[in-house]
Amino acid sequence: MRKGGWVILALIVLGVLFASTVLFTVSEREFAIVTRFGKRIQIVSEAGLCAKWGSLCDTVTRIDKRLAIFQTRPIELLLGDQNPIILTCYVCWQVKDPVAFYNSLMTPDNANIKLRDMVQSSLGSVLSNYQLHDVINVEPEAVKLHEIETATMADFAAKAETEYGITVRELGIRRIAYPPMVTQAVHNRMRSEREKEAKKYRGEGRQAAGKIEAETDKQVALILAEAYRESEIVRGEGDKQATAIYAKAYSQEPEFFEFLRSLEAYKEILAKQATVVLSTKSRLFKYLVPDDMGMAASRPAKTRRGKP
Repeated sequence: MRKGGWVILALIVLGVLFASTVLFTVSEREFAIVTRFGKRIQIVSEAGLCAKWGSLCDTVTRIDKRLAIFQTRPIELLLGDQNPIILTCYVCWQVKDPVAFYNSLMTPDNANIKLRDMVQSSLGSVLSNYQLHDVINVEPEAVKLHEIETATMADFAAKAETEYGITVRELGIRRIAYPPMVTQAVHNRMRSEREKEAKKYRGEGRQAAGKIEAETDKQVALILAEAYRESEIVRGEGDKQATAIYAKAYSQEPEFFEFLRSLEAYKEILAKQATVVLSTKSRLFKYLVPDDMGMAASRPAKTRRGKP
């Protein structure tokens, strides 16, 4: 190979080495900070090919700009009514200001530690304004977990952004647990609320039953009154027809009619054992005493006793 070829090859090699030490790429999911002996000299926020002119003296620190999520350890805190509660939270955060983040935290691990401390402090302050029934309750509308989450996030999100360049996107309570000393109190509260609700339903049931019974009694009274009215009408019509029949029968056969009426009177008077004292001339004995016997008597008998 000619001498000129070796020179060209050497130049190419040197160019590649120079490019590898001077040029670097930044992806869409990260920031890049170029420092020289610990001093920040360049910040790259846009993706693409960039150059560091200090070559070996410059260092590129990459900071992930994607959304990060971490979960806190179980935290035992006190509520406003002095009941302890154990909470596990999650935090979604993102680097907004790479310079502030680099100067204060530098790494995501340090950011998670700092956010964990801030969440614990803010959550303890917020929970002091709430009681146990605000955290656990049989009525969904009485539970204020979302309100607690919002208040906790508002308490430390501004500080995290100002001092550490971190934007907190979301904070949530992932799990709630209770120490043994609180578990029994929670069970007692749930039992009391259920018993209260059961009493309410039983009272409403008794009230509804009373209304149904009153309405039923009213309907029964109306039906009985209507039935009595109709029965009286029918009875009156029957008596009217009976009177008409009696009158017709009497007009056609007065003697026979009188005989039947006398038999009915005997049936009523002599239905049971009885003693009757009457004159033999009484009309009641007309069909019981022979005519000659009644005519021969010069005076009425004082007494007559008989038993059917």
